[in-house]
Amino acid sequence: MKGRSGFFKNTVILFTAMFITKIIGAVLKIPLTNMMGGTGMGYFSTAYSFFNPVYTVLAAGLPTIVTRMTAQSIACRKFREARNIKSTAVMLAFVTGMLGSVFMAVFASPFACYAASSPESLWAVIAIAPSVLFCCIASAYRGYYEGLSNMLPTAVSQVVESVVKAVLGLGLAGLVIYLGEQGRVAAENVLPYGAAAAVLGVSAGELCGTLFLMFRSKFGTDHISDDELSESPASLSRRQLLKKIIIQSLPISVGAVIINLGSFIDLLTISGGIQECFVKNQEYFSQFYEKAINESGAESFGTFVYGSYTGIVLSMFMLISSLTALIGKSALPTITAAYECGSRDEVKRNISILLSGIFVIGLPLCICLGILAEPILNILYPVRTAEISVSINPLIILCAGGIPIALCGGLFSVFQAIGRFDLPIKLMMAGSALKLILNLIFLRIPILSVPGAALSTVLSHILVMILGIISLRSAAGISIRIFPLFVKPFAASFACGLSALTSYYLFFDNFDPIIRILFTACAAGFVYILLILMLDKRILEEGIFTNSKKRKISAK
Repeated sequence: MKGRSGFFKNTVILFTAMFITKIIGAVLKIPLTNMMGGTGMGYFSTAYSFFNPVYTVLAAGLPTIVTRMTAQSIACRKFREARNIKSTAVMLAFVTGMLGSVFMAVFASPFACYAASSPESLWAVIAIAPSVLFCCIASAYRGYYEGLSNMLPTAVSQVVESVVKAVLGLGLAGLVIYLGEQGRVAAENVLPYGAAAAVLGVSAGELCGTLFLMFRSKFGTDHISDDELSESPASLSRRQLLKKIIIQSLPISVGAVIINLGSFIDLLTISGGIQECFVKNQEYFSQFYEKAINESGAESFGTFVYGSYTGIVLSMFMLISSLTALIGKSALPTITAAYECGSRDEVKRNISILLSGIFVIGLPLCICLGILAEPILNILYPVRTAEISVSINPLIILCAGGIPIALCGGLFSVFQAIGRFDLPIKLMMAGSALKLILNLIFLRIPILSVPGAALSTVLSHILVMILGIISLRSAAGISIRIFPLFVKPFAASFACGLSALTSYYLFFDNFDPIIRILFTACAAGFVYILLILMLDKRILEEGIFTNSKKRKISAK
């Protein structure tokens, strides 16, 4: 069928979109953090902490199942059924999304006041409620196009979302802060209203991205010809498809809730745990975190650390995890098609490409960001030295454990592609239980309290990674040797990190900070690309291009 893209093309499209959206997203997040600080970003993050579990319950499994069902239908040349899958999924998404938005609006006050212990974040929670509806509808359309191996609609819609979010989110928040400085908004209301204004811009961005996908569906093409439709067998009924989507989506949605349970655990434990530890050990915190205490005030130190962690540390680290997650997203339709056709060799090949891609992309980024965490944060947040003082160590810890975190996402994509939706749930239940226990322990130990959430995240994902690797063999019926895929990218990444360290602190130490970090990135990137191509030519020769060619030949 025309328009079906290879693994490499899909990855390039998604990586390009991710690069653009992350750059645009930085235009929102970095100035917003500089504008509102740790406390304001705490209100902003609280809204997302309610949105994420609601959305994941309702629709996290929808795009994956729609992608998988569409890919299966296309592989079996059931083109009529593929079209019906799309329309059924959109209808389901509208109903569930509307219910989710109403639920968030009704329970915004109880959540903000009691669950999050942050009444000031109420308006931000209300402002993000419409996003549930928009995101649910968008996920249905994206799942359909990704099942066709057409990642372009997803990519363009993400860029549209990001542009609107950045322009309106930053603009509206800036307007509120300006009105506060002019005395037109009470000082105690500036940050809560500023956070709500920024979140309102986010909701507007989600709306625009969804509208693009709706217009693309109505006026664009999915490259299914009339002849293909007429020759395809009869489709399952809408009722049968709806039942199938719901039944298969539920385990993924439950799993997604558990997978994202870490952020909810952080919401419930970080602020209170650190505040309790601070009250009992004020002398220790005054010695090491004096700037943060002076900036936040003694009574809001826990909220300040939570806002800095979610607004700065996780925002920076998620750049890496988002890039590695795209590899799994690109591989899902290909692995599904190979598994359904019974081609174990092709499944093994694509899983190896997926894991190699995670190592090749994730390792150098984790090492370099961890090594240069302090100078990078100082450049991005020059007026937020207090927030940086509580963000450096958590960011370094997350970067040190970045590969286990990324591998968990890749393994979950494999399990979903082969229909084992139960495994991510089981694995993350164990990981979330460990994270909760470690949070409760670490956050109450003075020396571990501030970086405690990051440390518990890494340790819990290491457990999940080990269990996932053990489960992969029995689940997929194949054996993957992971260490050979890891060792060469690690060697090149280690050299990349050394070149970044020496470049920044020796070769370019007399330059302006921004020029200095740019030259360092170029030098480290050049070393890494050169070494990875010398050490592992298979990445290009056998991993991507050959694989893509073989699929084209088999398709013919």
